[in-house]
Amino acid sequence: MVMNPDPRPGRWLLPLVILGMMTFTYVFVQNLPSADGETQDIGANGVDTVETTTTTTTSADAVTTTAPAPVLSPETQDYLGQIATAESELLAFQAEMAEINGRWDAEPRTLEYADGESLLTDLANRMDGWATNLGAVVPPVTLSEAHGVLTATAQAAADSADDVLAGFTGPDREPRITALDQFDVTVTAFTAAADDAELRATTTSS
Repeated sequence: MVMNPDPRPGRWLLPLVILGMMTFTYVFVQNLPSADGETQDIGANGVDTVETTTTTTTSADAVTTTAPAPVLSPETQDYLGQIATAESELLAFQAEMAEINGRWDAEPRTLEYADGESLLTDLANRMDGWATNLGAVVPPVTLSEAHGVLTATAQAAADSADDVLAGFTGPDREPRITALDQFDVTVTAFTAAADDAELRATTTSS
């Protein structure tokens, strides 16, 4: 009787089956199609989420257009020129007013009473003439309302200069200080009215 050299020939069968399954799985996975441009993720609730990437291209040939400046009539240009001059004169008056009062309020004082009164009187008189001259300016029809506001603020500034003078010559200090503060307020109001007149002129293309 011939003896079987391997008493258990079936023991090699299981490893061969496992090897065959692993080979099949590897080949199957390698042949699966891949997804381009998408990333799959599992959210906290167990649902698959897909993230996509979007690329936006901005054209380098974008053109920026600027609206042309409005064409102003010679009458309007002349009016705006007069308003600009009046505004510059008022700002000079304001600087002069501050310089005179600053010298009077300094410690030690650098201005004698007689000199201060003379300087403030001259300034108040010049401002009265300035306001009168501005009131005589004839605006374009489209700027009549804006000019009315402008002349009113100009007269208020001149009146405030008179009040500063009256406070300077009075027995108490407070009326002058109050009038000086009001003077600065009227100057600001005038510059705002001048800006408004210019804006109206450029938007209505007078």
